[in-house]
Amino acid sequence: MHSGCLVGVHWVHCASHGLVALLAGTVLTPEPSPGTVGVLTQRGIIHRLLAHRGEVPAGSPVYDLGAEAVLLPGLIDLHTHGGWGLRYTDGPEAARTILRRRAESGCTGVLMTVGGPPPEMVGWLPGLATVVGAPTGGAVALGFHVEGPWLNWDAWVSWGARSGSGRELVPPDADDFHRIQEAAGGEIKLVSCAPEFPQALPFIETLARAGVIPSLGHTTASPALVHDAIRAGIRHATHTFNGMQPMHHRNPGAAAVVCTDPGVIAELIPDGAHVHPIFQQLLYRCKGPDGVALVTDGTRFGGLAPGRYQDGERTLEIRDDLGCWTEGGTLAGSGSPIDRDVAVLTAVGGVPLAHAARMGATVPAGELGLGTRKGRLLPGYDADVTAFGPLPGARLGGDLGEPPGADLRCLMTMVAGQVVFTHQAGVGVVGAAIPALGPLDADGRPAAPAQ
Repeated sequence: MHSGCLVGVHWVHCASHGLVALLAGTVLTPEPSPGTVGVLTQRGIIHRLLAHRGEVPAGSPVYDLGAEAVLLPGLIDLHTHGGWGLRYTDGPEAARTILRRRAESGCTGVLMTVGGPPPEMVGWLPGLATVVGAPTGGAVALGFHVEGPWLNWDAWVSWGARSGSGRELVPPDADDFHRIQEAAGGEIKLVSCAPEFPQALPFIETLARAGVIPSLGHTTASPALVHDAIRAGIRHATHTFNGMQPMHHRNPGAAAVVCTDPGVIAELIPDGAHVHPIFQQLLYRCKGPDGVALVTDGTRFGGLAPGRYQDGERTLEIRDDLGCWTEGGTLAGSGSPIDRDVAVLTAVGGVPLAHAARMGATVPAGELGLGTRKGRLLPGYDADVTAFGPLPGARLGGDLGEPPGADLRCLMTMVAGQVVFTHQAGVGVVGAAIPALGPLDADGRPAAPAQ
């Protein structure tokens, strides 16, 4: 194994210990930090914020990302199924490949989203659980989100979808949950379920007592039943607006309860295909930045070019809007990376980037009980950092147009103090550390080489 990284055609040595400086034009902790020019990391931890380039210790490697770049806390995706033709359920090596690639969009942590019949899950969860918490050269798996089988998969038929899913509906069972949690080594952190099933409310109570986040999802539940589910322990909503009855002023449905109950964190897929930018703004105004968690709902076809792909017996299409569409005209996840989602949310959805950073990093970290370690750029926190800025040629696609900020994308990702992805002259390099510029002099300029 090389101890360096490939840049162009050259292998260069990269320091893995000691102080490392990241410099940019703006630093969002996620709060705006005027007068801060960067962060200094040491052995995987943020050592301190930098007020001036001259504060970089002599001899420290420096990554200067330029005046247009913005440093953000590393993004955490609570709902992602795979990408690049792979699912997490394809096995540990597939999962590691997906996690490495997720760093390309600024993601430093994920909940691997899985599902299936409980007897089958018991068989493959132990192997996949070995990936949780382990270095990958990219994003780190922080546990599992179980989305299925305890869902009303055909909920959308109730409001006019052309066809059902063909999936079996499985009522929730506490014994099934305990079996798969044991198989997962206790790493199931979030479970989506539909409260209209018999015994669903006691099941939600079981999840809450087990320290797992119960999430409302794929449901036809009435507002009254959703309120009952919240009293039972629901405190999260799976891809808000999607898999839920459309809101109507005389028949508001589950989504309206999610929008108005301050105890529920609402997932939002801001790719522009799943949720119109006006509804993105509506959710943001209802919940505020501390009540929304940005997610991708990325499918196995995320990261692939728009086109038609075979998924078992189904044909799915990644369109120019990067939604993943079935032949029946319903969405089956997204193909949009989270950095593009942030661009949609900020450029079209009208959400300030500092608030998008809270929604993409601080909120999910807090939900997972990691709010004192992750989700902020502060001394003592994990050195999980991403840098965003304009990327030439990047576009939103679909019918979103190209407003100012449409080209906002991830320029660099650091995980646990290791730079695992950067763009070099418009070409992404992923999976290995990237060389720094070298030390700066007292005025913050690159130091002259020793004679």
